[in-house]
Amino acid sequence: MNTFPKGTRVFYWLCTRPIVYATIQSSSRMPDGTQILVSKDDYGETVTLLTAGVTLPTNFGQGTTCGVLGYIAPIFGILAMFSMLPTVNAQQTQSPFPDIPFSVFSEFIASNFSSKISLSTVLLVLFTMTNNTTLLSLHARQQISKYPGERKTHTTGWITGLIRALTDQLGNKKDRLFKKSENKGGMNEDQVFVALGNKLDLFAKMLQLHPIDKDGKFKGKMKPISHDELKPVIMICPDAVECETMTCNPRSLLQNVRPRDIPEVTLIKGTDIYKKSYVLTGLCPKCQTQYSADRERVVGQTGSFDQVYLNSAVYLKVGQNVWVDCIFSSAVLNAMYNFHASANAYTDFWNNTFGELCKGKLIKISRRQVWQAFVQESIRTIADVSDQTLILKDGLSIDEVTSEAFSKLGANGIILPAGQHSCSECTQKYKKKADFLTGDDPAALVGRDENRVVPSLTGEGAADAAQDAARARELASRVQEDSDDEPMDVDHAPVKMDQLIVHMVIAHQHLAMLEEVSFVLCMKLNMEQSVIVQIQRSPSRFYCVETITAPCGVVIAWAKFPKSESPTNILNFLESVYPTAESRPDYICIDKACLLLRTAISNGSWDRIWKHTTQFIVDSYHYINHRVGDYICRKWCNPAPLNGSAPNLVVVEKDKHGRPYYKRAFNTQACEQLNAWLGGFESILKRMTQGNFDWFLSIASKTISVASKWATISLSHTVYAFRKLVQLAAFQS
Repeated sequence: MNTFPKGTRVFYWLCTRPIVYATIQSSSRMPDGTQILVSKDDYGETVTLLTAGVTLPTNFGQGTTCGVLGYIAPIFGILAMFSMLPTVNAQQTQSPFPDIPFSVFSEFIASNFSSKISLSTVLLVLFTMTNNTTLLSLHARQQISKYPGERKTHTTGWITGLIRALTDQLGNKKDRLFKKSENKGGMNEDQVFVALGNKLDLFAKMLQLHPIDKDGKFKGKMKPISHDELKPVIMICPDAVECETMTCNPRSLLQNVRPRDIPEVTLIKGTDIYKKSYVLTGLCPKCQTQYSADRERVVGQTGSFDQVYLNSAVYLKVGQNVWVDCIFSSAVLNAMYNFHASANAYTDFWNNTFGELCKGKLIKISRRQVWQAFVQESIRTIADVSDQTLILKDGLSIDEVTSEAFSKLGANGIILPAGQHSCSECTQKYKKKADFLTGDDPAALVGRDENRVVPSLTGEGAADAAQDAARARELASRVQEDSDDEPMDVDHAPVKMDQLIVHMVIAHQHLAMLEEVSFVLCMKLNMEQSVIVQIQRSPSRFYCVETITAPCGVVIAWAKFPKSESPTNILNFLESVYPTAESRPDYICIDKACLLLRTAISNGSWDRIWKHTTQFIVDSYHYINHRVGDYICRKWCNPAPLNGSAPNLVVVEKDKHGRPYYKRAFNTQACEQLNAWLGGFESILKRMTQGNFDWFLSIASKTISVASKWATISLSHTVYAFRKLVQLAAFQS
């Protein structure tokens, strides 16, 4: 069976093209007879082809055209086929770690380095050598000459580069690489490189990392060195060293499991898999409390056992024989944020990327173990933020753990730390009066009506609206006569703005679709607070979920509405979040604020709760359309009056000619950006269970409350916190 000579013309077929002719550039044969052909086709593209044992005519030569249709397949098509299969990254073939007697190693260290060299320095040099076999191969190859005119170099640029990096890493400890008798102080830089190069050459030869044989011939590039033999034995032990039960003395803990019965587990530490790790449990002989690495099993008040989840746990149990560290569990949460993926997707990603083959068996994680890691990590994160410790009954399933965790840590949807939130994105100095009044119609809107006539109100209240406009013009003409030079009240507390963002997730036959309805703006003048309300329709068992959120993204509260998003339900929700006059914002903005105002007046809650503290305003989109037909909306619900009558909702800027004008004080587009980002979770939200949905919202709001502890925080940080929160909901149990 011959090979295709260079210049042979062949043809093949692709799905996207008719028969394609190509010219062979080079060819080679595999042991099974398959030929690899590197060709250039008539489209000018270089194509690698595989043949399946084609028998060539004896008169084959350059320029011959051979029809191999059906025998030749583009190799990239085969690769594409294999790329669709789930695989584990194949590691390069590795060489075992150098197997030399310790006496030889210690004698070399004593003979070549300072007697004061530390163990850490010795290990650093050792692992630098074993992790850079490619560089040592390059260095060794340049030290010999195989061809006429090829120059060999003893201290090559490869080894000097390694020496530079090594000495930079050692810092002041680099002097310990020289013996006192070598007088390093009298060496120049080149002499230092030569001296250390000689030492590293000897070190490499002692470690058998010098690919030149005794005859001076180069043996080829060395394989990477395996460090699996150096993996330590990990013992997963309790964090406590003595009994911490309040009713018991701090006694020492007993390990009362026989050595042969100690559980052997698989530990995932970061991305490394420790196939043989061991779990030890402590026991207090007095109170019978059992201490594990991630929890404590204590006797409860009823005599039954309870589980105490430790917020400081380093290792978490996620399966019967599988444990993970906090780096892995944190990566689960962070990866979900970046990937917009489910537990299934993350499981496949991790197994295909980090799974290991051991004795022909693939070591991988399951979706349930990923979900367990999510639940365990999120429980401890939320409990730690809330300064609580979660205590549950012993023997609960993962679904029961999630539900119980929500009931104990969810705080009915009200995020108490968020009430103290303050940042530059939602805070400005309080103004007790406008910088100037424009005389515009009070129904004019900033950013909309600067150069246009405000549409007149039609229908009921038209005469009242006209009188309001006339009074505004009269007031503007005389109000500046007694105005102060300083419109800012420097003694007043800063104004803190929040927004109410409204989103909907519509539930219909277990399908969820994200659709933005509008956003709303809310402001507080005495507590200097404003709020964003975000409405989402959850899975079909509940009509919607409404969340109150600050303009920078900090979630203040949330609640599920089981049957309808009625004004009465919204008012009850707001009353539960703001139970006192001091806590209520001066402005609450929602797309149906005018309807909310009517309902509050009708049922008496306006006089009883809101009249002296709060004004309801609508979002600008709603206002533009509704102000022409509803007098109450036109008069009382303008979110950014152009005439300056709401100095804390607008700010004064100057144009390029130095003339003042009003602009909205806060960027309300962040609401729409947040809603668009949430749309990426549509495929996950529509499959979520109610328990996971509840836990997700709790985690989301609590996660953002962490950001509220900082004195200042940018919008990007708060949006990141909310996004991270949303990703926690992406798991299904």
